[in-house]
Amino acid sequence: MANRSRRFKPSLNPLMTRLLGLLVAIGAMVALGAMGCGQTPKPSPADNSVEQERRFQFVRATKLILRLDTQLGVVWKVAENGDGGWAMLGATPDDAGEPNWNGRYGLFPLKSGMLGGSPQLLRVDRATGRAWLAVAREGSQWTPILDGPPVEPEAFPAGAATEGANPGSVVLPVVLPVVPKATVEAAPGEEAEKILVVTQALEKPGLALEIKVWAAHQLAVFSPESAVPPLLVALESEHPEVVVAAIQSLKKIGQTSTIPKILALGQHPNPDVRAAVQTAVAPVP
Repeated sequence: MANRSRRFKPSLNPLMTRLLGLLVAIGAMVALGAMGCGQTPKPSPADNSVEQERRFQFVRATKLILRLDTQLGVVWKVAENGDGGWAMLGATPDDAGEPNWNGRYGLFPLKSGMLGGSPQLLRVDRATGRAWLAVAREGSQWTPILDGPPVEPEAFPAGAATEGANPGSVVLPVVLPVVPKATVEAAPGEEAEKILVVTQALEKPGLALEIKVWAAHQLAVFSPESAVPPLLVALESEHPEVVVAAIQSLKKIGQTSTIPKILALGQHPNPDVRAAVQTAVAPVP
């Protein structure tokens, strides 16, 4: 567990909560074929020729259509009926001297404007990890999300620090909300499209551990035939937290064919996983 303990910045937690809570609920993002968090990753040399045709990303945000130049980070907006033509939204980001490539920048709607006001947007730089927020309206500017102050261990209750962790590092007990089954079913799109967003969040390398745990819990709201296969894969995760979440979701789904897979973890080296196994299945005589 020591090599997985990290120091988190609290300023990012509300952002993560909004983003991940809407991954499934926002039908527009799902319909655009969101991958992981909604954009195609940096191309490998093998598929670079195809990726060159995907420089621009289009996102629907309530009554607006947004266009992002994924190489330069420039964003334009236009009314859904095309009135007024494309207008640049905010300033172009400084590329910080990093090389530009198609897919470097991503754009995601965080807050719908259906209840009044303009949609809130998140622009991310995959090369440097920087991110900006803006409201999709005239004169809006991109506001950078700054790093928060270091998290001190005494700021958390006893037990927040992981046993055996590196000195000074703590695990922040962030719990991302699971989108209710009714909300998922009411969102536009087929179940296969919706669950793809969740499974990619679970399996994509490099995403925060909290995202993967959230995805494992979120799978429980889908049909067993769709949710069980990725959950069985998650039982083999290197992260005990993900394994525990997968066991809990399989318990909720209640498919008896998964019991042997869960029981096989009864001797797992992590005590939390062993405890999850004991609570998920009846003891074997």
